[in-house]
Order: sequence, then C-alpha cells, then structure tokens
Amino acid sequence: MNQHLERLDGLAPVIRQPVRLLLERCQAKLQRTLLIVYGWRSVQAQALLYQQGRVLDRESGDWVVADPSAIVTKAKPGTTAHNVITKDGQAASVAVDLIPLHPDGTPEWDVGHEFWDDLYELAWKVGLDPLGDPIGSYLAGDQGHFEEPGWTEKLDGLGLVLPVNTFTTPV
Repeated sequence: MNQHLERLDGLAPVIRQPVRLLLERCQAKLQRTLLIVYGWRSVQAQALLYQQGRVLDRESGDWVVADPSAIVTKAKPGTTAHNVITKDGQAASVAVDLIPLHPDGTPEWDVGHEFWDDLYELAWKVGLDPLGDPIGSYLAGDQGHFEEPGWTEKLDGLGLVLPVNTFTTPV
C-alpha cells in the first residue's frame, strides 16, 4: 500500500518524527493506514489550491469567493505551514495532510468524525496540532491537516522562513 512516505522528505526535521509516530500509532491503535497527501507544497501549488472556488476581481485585484463548496484552503500562497522553506530555499514544511486508506489502498475521503476525534487525540500525544485552528473552525475537507504547534513563532529559531508571497494579479 503506497502511503507516499517519500513526502516525509519535504518536512522540517522538527515535525518528521512526530508524523512518523502518528502514522505508526494510527496503524497500531486505530488499525488504519494513513496516506500522506501533502507535506511541502510550493507557492505555485498553493496558488492553484487557493484559486479553487474563487475568481479574480480584476478591478480590486482580489480573489473573491465564487463557489464556497469548491474552497479547499483559506491560506494564500506563501502563508501556509506547507510553504515553509529553509533560509537557503530547501523544502521544510511544518505541516502535513493525511487521510486514511481503505483496505484496498484507495483514499477514504469521506471518513466519519469519530475517526478524526481518535486521530486528533493521537496527534496531540505525539506533539502535533491537528487542524492548526481552534477545533471546529477548519474547512470540511481540511480535517486531515496536522502541523507543528505554534509554528509561526518558531520559524526563526528553527532556521526556517515563509517564502515571499508571490501571488500577484495576472497582467
């Protein structure tokens, strides 16, 4: 079953081991295998996700919501824990997106709240912040987001930065 463990390579060292522990504990305690959907994500990839469900208002230069049901992220490119890099430009995400796999190896995108509650409890125990938001304020499709607690305050001490936000209005 392909969990895309190679995506651990784009994670900052501070989060890599906690993510591994979460994968192991989920398997052992919940009998579920987790897929790593995203670890590090480029600013360009974040821009494509951010644009989903939005249209550009050419007058104001802002992206406005056109279809709320299609929104998959509130994070503008260059602002998310997924976009974090080292000071020399190497991928160093302090976030990971996970989803359980069905026994046949396909992602289970529509998993129940009981599973998430159990996984969040495991996440806190290994030192990960589930959701990165106060409980309940996440997007429905973002329930599998886990990050380094308080990452924004830790970046400089970890030798990490957010890239310059290059999300600009098309000409």
